[in-house]
Amino acid sequence: MKHKTEDIRPDQVGQVKITFTGKELTAGGGACSVVAKFLEQIEFRHWVDGHIPVEEHSPHAKGIYPKVLSLFLTCVAGGTRFSDVGSWMHGREVIAACFGVKWLPHAASVLTRFLGKFRRMHVERLRESSCGLARRLLEEEAVAEDDLVLDSTVCTRYGEQEGAKKGYNPNKPGRPSHHPLKASLGCGYVVNLWNRSGNVHTAHQVAGFLDQTCRELPWALKARRVLADSGFCDNGFLEHLESEGRRYVVAMRLSDCVKAAIRQIAVWSNVAPGIEMAEAQVCLSTWDKARRMVFVRQHVPTRPRATGKQPSLFEDLEDHRDYRYGAMVTNEEDLSMLEVWRTYRPRAKIENVIKELKEGYGWHEFNVRSFWGTEAGMLLIGMVFYNLIHHFNRRVLKTEAEGVCRLKKIRLKVLAIPALYGSGGRMPVLRLGVRDPRMRARIRYWLQRICRLELRLPNCNAFGPPSPVWA
Repeated sequence: MKHKTEDIRPDQVGQVKITFTGKELTAGGGACSVVAKFLEQIEFRHWVDGHIPVEEHSPHAKGIYPKVLSLFLTCVAGGTRFSDVGSWMHGREVIAACFGVKWLPHAASVLTRFLGKFRRMHVERLRESSCGLARRLLEEEAVAEDDLVLDSTVCTRYGEQEGAKKGYNPNKPGRPSHHPLKASLGCGYVVNLWNRSGNVHTAHQVAGFLDQTCRELPWALKARRVLADSGFCDNGFLEHLESEGRRYVVAMRLSDCVKAAIRQIAVWSNVAPGIEMAEAQVCLSTWDKARRMVFVRQHVPTRPRATGKQPSLFEDLEDHRDYRYGAMVTNEEDLSMLEVWRTYRPRAKIENVIKELKEGYGWHEFNVRSFWGTEAGMLLIGMVFYNLIHHFNRRVLKTEAEGVCRLKKIRLKVLAIPALYGSGGRMPVLRLGVRDPRMRARIRYWLQRICRLELRLPNCNAFGPPSPVWA
């Protein structure tokens, strides 16, 4: 009996032979075409050269733009740390040619040393430039009015970074972290960003942060109100909002005083199946006066996916055990209870901005030993790169029938297209590996939309920002 000999060929898969080619290929043909055209059209290189405050004095310096571009491409390609700078380097010559640079960093240390040069004065200038860029994008879209949303998050650290302290960390209790502040608008643009030590309260320095944010908004933008989660429900911050004449809707923690106020409510108004609302004037022990508080409760058997919390104190109370509760404090006297709730609800979508920054851009993972270097990276990724891709998404990729895509989806649908770099007609040619005629037509349509963009970035800070109009 003959034994069958296994045909083991490491360079073959089925009937397909595996080999190599010396041709200039890239897996990011979409990025080298559509994104490169977008950056060229808005003159991003000139903006970087004029607004990144760090200077290089070495005679062998390669310039700042290739480093900023490298960090941008690392984030767009899905990198979550500086060492991922080499993950998209296959076809480096193609990328360099399409983005108009002669050199790209090969090692992560190039980027970490670059960010390590930032000091406080550099970061403040970079923040002004980043806010100016966001202001220019908002003016380009003619955003007339919107809500200002404040939020914070926890960025866990695993080294000995400056400012990384032990504090509130729900995912990794006991680990050092940073606790940055973020301000964004309902349309999705990030308009300000601060980094903070991990051992500070959510509302720490939020009044100064808000004032700086308002100064950087476009003068024609009418900020309707401030929306914030329960971490910002601090008496000092609420008093600051009221003294400045700013309207607000802020979520409340279900503290003992809030739960006592809920128990005292005798009549609930039914606004939808399984949703009831009530309101009251409540003065907490840490407040100097009573404020309007709006309560929402959702019937869990009717709405199994109800949001809110079910306090353990209510589990034994027959009238409360089947409900999940939420509370908001507001100075909006002209809005009904339902309108207050509907005003605050879209804020949940804005929380997806932080989720997108973390999952799509790896924003929380890029850090260096220097506190100011880490904040510079946060500003570049969280304001400059994110806002540019968000604008690209809204003005180029989006159609009337489609919503704004997350970066993960853009990466799969647009950026990750293989391409061959060669020549034809005495000029370099990038041949995209797209056979579907509909996809080819869509790419041509995107390129045409990019050419019609009137946005130019170099003069973002040509004029100082006047104070915004508050409704």
